[in-house]
Amino acid sequence: MREDPFVTLAEGYEAWYETPLGAFVIAEEERALQSLLPPGESLLEVGAGTGYWLRRLPYPWKVGLEPSAAMLRVGRERVPEAKWVEGQGEALPFPETSFDVVLLFTVLEFVEDVEKTLSEARRVLKPEGRLLVGILEALSPWAALYRRLGEQGVLPWTQARFLTREDLKDLLGPPEAEGEAVFLAPEAQPPFFEADRAGRRAGNRGALYLGRWR
Repeated sequence: MREDPFVTLAEGYEAWYETPLGAFVIAEEERALQSLLPPGESLLEVGAGTGYWLRRLPYPWKVGLEPSAAMLRVGRERVPEAKWVEGQGEALPFPETSFDVVLLFTVLEFVEDVEKTLSEARRVLKPEGRLLVGILEALSPWAALYRRLGEQGVLPWTQARFLTREDLKDLLGPPEAEGEAVFLAPEAQPPFFEADRAGRRAGNRGALYLGRWR
């Protein structure tokens, strides 16, 4: 098993969202995610981190699975209303057909086996359930930055790998719905809405690609 890249990052993991650029980015990501949310009673988030999305998603029964003990501890403190489980996406500790919705949000970048993780996510979905997957688009300016940071030894990017939306569709087939967000460059300056529109006009891929599958 690989060393936990989040062990020193958990406490301050959400701090960037409080910066002007971070607040814009996370708001755009939330808008894209909310637009794809399916109905349901039960949600499993694989790689739930510190529980940022678990706090915001409107499902009566929410389960967060997290492999990092450090992130899990913070998540349990911040989102006590969710059930938290330590585990790996490649071996979900749940029976088949357990959840209405399974969410993987910028998690595939850090798993050891992408195909096994996606297979497990589908295994625990109910027959009419939905799989939501968000990736850091490999061909976006943000992924280029994160690759560079990884080369410089900056955690957690030293252990990250990036997929394109085409890679994801090759693995899962065509999504029933999709979206993307965050077209501005990482070095963008305010006003961010204008920078985001400029990035879209320039042909940038969104930093976040989201798809929903049955």
